[in-house]
Amino acid sequence: MSERTTRTATAVSIVVLLLLTAVLSAWQLIGAFSASSDAASLGEPLAATAAAQPLAGPDSVRVTGALQLSQPRDPFRPLVTPGSPAAGLPGVSTGEDGTFDPGLSAITLIEVRLVNGVLRATVEVNGTTYDVGVGDTFAGSYLVVSLTEDSGVFTFGDTAFELGVGQQILK
Repeated sequence: MSERTTRTATAVSIVVLLLLTAVLSAWQLIGAFSASSDAASLGEPLAATAAAQPLAGPDSVRVTGALQLSQPRDPFRPLVTPGSPAAGLPGVSTGEDGTFDPGLSAITLIEVRLVNGVLRATVEVNGTTYDVGVGDTFAGSYLVVSLTEDSGVFTFGDTAFELGVGQQILK
């Protein structure tokens, strides 16, 4: 056998091996897809889930095949609305009936002044005035983080915000 014949036989063997590998891979993929669409072959728990009926009500969850479908949350619908219960939430303003009232949490930076070399701020929260410095907590959950001559950085819970002199924010 010549060298040329040996090379040809080697090349043909490699091509046949590659084609055989491709056919077997395709057969396994097709078998996997057909087995996953058959709920009985996947076992009892998934078959029981797939057979579940949709729940009643507007926020129901449907189960289709192996997928659980739920209603997406409307990002423009507020999580807390007037009338939501606020009992047990620290630092949350409530109305006379104990429900959340977003209009009652207004904070205004009235002024920042220098007292004995230390910056102090006058802050008004819901009509009550506080004289505070850096590190002071006031009106429940507000904390003074830093002060400059014309602004201040505050936190409410874990949310930081900055106010300039004369600015107001609802929290």
